[in-house]
Amino acid sequence: MRWDIEADVIRGRQFDTTHKFLPDGLSKVHELDFLTPAEQRYVSQIQGRTYANMFGLVERFINAKVLELSREHWLGDQVALEALVRFSDEELKHQALFRRIEHLAGAQMPAGYTFVPQPNDVAMAVLSKSTWAVLAFILDLELFTQLHYRESIDPAPQLSDLFKDVFRFHWKEESQHAIMDELEWRRHDATVTPAQRDQGVDELDIIANKFLRLPAINSKVV
Repeated sequence: MRWDIEADVIRGRQFDTTHKFLPDGLSKVHELDFLTPAEQRYVSQIQGRTYANMFGLVERFINAKVLELSREHWLGDQVALEALVRFSDEELKHQALFRRIEHLAGAQMPAGYTFVPQPNDVAMAVLSKSTWAVLAFILDLELFTQLHYRESIDPAPQLSDLFKDVFRFHWKEESQHAIMDELEWRRHDATVTPAQRDQGVDELDIIANKFLRLPAINSKVV
């Protein structure tokens, strides 16, 4: 499953700000009953912009870990090596896609939005943990990506067509990545001791809790 950012996803389009970016099931704007429908739509667009930027952020450390794992196959399973090299290439493309989306969103929305966290800082914090914990966290991210798209974004009729297409094409390649994540995690898990696995579980908890508290979740709008 291979696609091109401009030819397949963007196709010369701009974001239509008369539509929401995120479905209510993810944005929860329908619970903010003090907002008008237009204000709810605008809040969903801010949240959708941050949602896309968060994906661009996590691709940074995912790609670094995939490149590290590929080393273990350099002189071994060449099919696995090719799969991980393609995985890395697609993650770099996804980073470029989300940078493009941020540019398009900025062109259509009012000034004043800032995405707070720095991808390299987050990547360094995540990658400082054990391979077991990092692979478990990456797999978890890949799986909820699948779930968000299939159960919330895809069936939502009121969303921007371009926003939906961004995550439809992203989902296509991430569905393959989730399979490879699990294969690599299982392969690595077979090499660790029970004590190392216990340490990995503890580190996974640390990563997940720190990630959920990132300032990025509350992107700044002034």
